[in-house]
Amino acid sequence: MKRRDFAPLLGSGLAASMLAPGSRVAAQAQGRTLVIAQQNDALTMDPARHSAFPTANVMFAIYDGLVTMDEKGEFKPALALSWSNPDPTTWRFVLRQGVKFHNGQDFDANAVKFTFDRALNPEFRAPYRSRIAAIRSVQVVDRHTVDFKTAAPFPTMLFSLYEASFAAMIVPPGEAAEKLAATPVGTGPFRFVEWRRDDRVVLEANPDYWGGRPAMDRVIFRPIREPRTRIAELRSGGAHIVADITPEDMPGLQGGSTKVANIASEFLYFFHFDTTRDTPLKDRRVRQAINHAIDVDAIQRALLGGLGQRIATVLPTDAFAYDPAWKPYPYDPARARALLAEAGYADGFTIPLTSRRGRYLKDFEIMEASIGYLRRVGIRVNANYLEPGVWAQVSERKGREGLIFGGWSGRDPDLVWYPLLVTGQYQSYYSNPQLDALLQQGRSTIDPAERRRIYAQAREIIHEDAPFLPMLQPPLLYGLAANLDWAPRTDGMINLRQARFT
Repeated sequence: MKRRDFAPLLGSGLAASMLAPGSRVAAQAQGRTLVIAQQNDALTMDPARHSAFPTANVMFAIYDGLVTMDEKGEFKPALALSWSNPDPTTWRFVLRQGVKFHNGQDFDANAVKFTFDRALNPEFRAPYRSRIAAIRSVQVVDRHTVDFKTAAPFPTMLFSLYEASFAAMIVPPGEAAEKLAATPVGTGPFRFVEWRRDDRVVLEANPDYWGGRPAMDRVIFRPIREPRTRIAELRSGGAHIVADITPEDMPGLQGGSTKVANIASEFLYFFHFDTTRDTPLKDRRVRQAINHAIDVDAIQRALLGGLGQRIATVLPTDAFAYDPAWKPYPYDPARARALLAEAGYADGFTIPLTSRRGRYLKDFEIMEASIGYLRRVGIRVNANYLEPGVWAQVSERKGREGLIFGGWSGRDPDLVWYPLLVTGQYQSYYSNPQLDALLQQGRSTIDPAERRRIYAQAREIIHEDAPFLPMLQPPLLYGLAANLDWAPRTDGMINLRQARFT
């Protein structure tokens, strides 16, 4: 995958801010301790029981998957050394030998089977099960070989294993979910030490890591909600990696004891429309009107300083089958009002918005700006901003309503459209049998040219039926200690395997 770096913004420096109250982590560089400040605390220590990136960053340090991906977007071995297709519906993985879990247990094919059996069990309710649901069974060939059986050819298996790493990080056989939720046991570069909720997660280096002992002795993840407080911690030496700084903060962090890293993300901002309840959103014309009503380009310029990319559909612009010729709905408030009138809502209506606040870069400001644009065409929005834990619970019972602002990522339509749009899928608030058939066909077709044709047809349906308002592919912006050698990834995962102080 091609990396794209953005030039720093010009503008005013960082405004003064107060340090966060509570416990501090002082002089962390001594003893090679690395502190990461991110927006939210981990939700759980069980890698299969969440779908939140702040949690995934912690899990990524503790656990390994079968495959990984480098900064160029190329698949690389992790716990699997190699893979092949003995037949069209079998993926065979040869496993790395001599690897041990942090509790001393051996890693082998039984661990792989145990991990996937639990994640694929519908009663387990793994949030990312949809991304690996094409797997029908996992069969142990021998101690270091495992076969994944699918009902049809599954061209995105490697993508799915990596993108669904929330569900597919390998856990030791026999570990109860309740135990893993509090005391994780993986094969990764760092071992679990302690978790003080809403304060810190502490990890220590795994001296026996198969990939080589990490340079850092300790890693501490700190949840700090406010961006200014995170930046204050960076300036004072209380943190070394600060996630999601704002564009206006970039100039003030370039130089001295701090620096900025920024990279184009694979992440997507969009409004997802709940079409399952009896609201105006069931009418296609209303959904089209909302697409016309919000000036996304103006929001990007005003709130993201022009960084990031506008998306024409809910798919990263460098994902498989994305066509640069696709265009989003143009900003046209007059057309929006006309469509609302055709749908019987000339006087507008009131609709809820369900989201989190402070999870993504500028998310609250983007939602509030969007609400303002909708008000101009007569759509009144009641915003319901949920805490992260409540959001996860509401998501599990499919309780989000109205306009749903959120994020997603995935380098293939099967990883984005299938879970978000296919009837009955975990994150789907939409149903269209014609689209269902196309997306099922796309995920079981091997030929790339044929898959492109299928997904081009699917995109036409998605564009016309408007189950989304596609918005932006935002940048990833980090504040860093100047003496830290670490590079961000386009997928947003904070990979600490090569991090070191200079």
